[in-house]
Amino acid sequence: MAPSRAKATTLPLLLAMIFGVLLCILAAPAQASSSSQPSPSADVDLICHTSNPDECYPRIFQPTDEFQTVREDQELPNGLHVRLNIWTGEKEAKINVPDEVDPSLEGLPVDQAVLVVDPQEPDAPPVPRGAPKYETVGKIKEPKPEYEAEPFFQAMKMLKSGDIDGGEVFDNALEGMEDLSHDIYYGLKITEDPAVLKGLFCLMADQGAPSADGITPRDQQAAAILAGALQNNPTALEKVINEWSKIMEFKCPQNDKPLSEGFYSSFMPSNTVTGDDAKQPAAKAKAKAGAINGLIKSDSIRAEFLKSAGMRNLLEVLVPEGKEWAAAQRKVGQLVLDTFLDEDMGAKLGQWPSTPRSTDVQCSTVEGQTNEGCWDYHVERIMKANKRDSGHWSKDLHDRLALARKNYKAPSGHQEL
Repeated sequence: MAPSRAKATTLPLLLAMIFGVLLCILAAPAQASSSSQPSPSADVDLICHTSNPDECYPRIFQPTDEFQTVREDQELPNGLHVRLNIWTGEKEAKINVPDEVDPSLEGLPVDQAVLVVDPQEPDAPPVPRGAPKYETVGKIKEPKPEYEAEPFFQAMKMLKSGDIDGGEVFDNALEGMEDLSHDIYYGLKITEDPAVLKGLFCLMADQGAPSADGITPRDQQAAAILAGALQNNPTALEKVINEWSKIMEFKCPQNDKPLSEGFYSSFMPSNTVTGDDAKQPAAKAKAKAGAINGLIKSDSIRAEFLKSAGMRNLLEVLVPEGKEWAAAQRKVGQLVLDTFLDEDMGAKLGQWPSTPRSTDVQCSTVEGQTNEGCWDYHVERIMKANKRDSGHWSKDLHDRLALARKNYKAPSGHQEL
């Protein structure tokens, strides 16, 4: 080949190679940039809750180097750095960088994978040394206006005034109050008003309160309201404790007797009922056991309850047979476990039982069946009736009660028969 022809062939090849190298160099930064901050392409599967395309977002979360909020219906790829914002409840994620240390967390104590941070209001001044302990319970915001609370406040007004003979109007108002009593805000509203509390306790103690067909009896409704207000609401219970002596001294309009004389009376109807006729008495007993369960979280009220033969009245609920009583009996069983026998559930052991076990002969008689020593007899009877259910509450109560009896020591001078 002639030298001139070889030079002409080599030059275009050399230019092509130089152009290719330059193209690779220019493409590398662009690729690095796109990998750190990807943006959805036309092929990305989107989620659209409205017809506005600007409000759509990728079904699979697109991470970047910064934390972004993860929507509830988005899917997360593996290997991301995910965290939960405890103030907003939102999940946030970004590209994971191994061994990355967040400078904002420097010096803060960490317990395993959980960051321990004392909450503090934005721009709040530091807490002075020796200041009283801050109680988070009770710092409750009023619910949003959309809550339908008119019946609740109508019931409050009628209970305060004593005008409780309003028939269906009052019954409907009580129903509205029960619906909201489980809310911490409304539970406090109920318990911070002594007149309302007295009205509710009088209703709960009045087994003869009138009730129309299809309407929840007022004593049951009042018990359910008190149970809801006290459930997981220690501030509400504190309000009741502060008024307790005055509540028990209060004379209810229906009989002009102090509440203390009727509050610890029987939960059961005076006549024996069975079958469908037992449904309403059983529902009443369950509601009243729920209210008692909330009240005896207080050490002082629990001591008074035990002294006033409260456990005998609870045992009456275990005596009837029939599926209509199952829910009420379970409520009573859980109350006894959580309050007196199961330390893992907060029970203070050694307070009850305070008597030895009675014999089966004693407990099988009408006169002796509700003696405190007969709890074992009735629990064992219920356990045998539900032997196919390995997780039935009666089995746990039977075993723990047997252990408590074993550890029971009779007071000095007491001679067991």
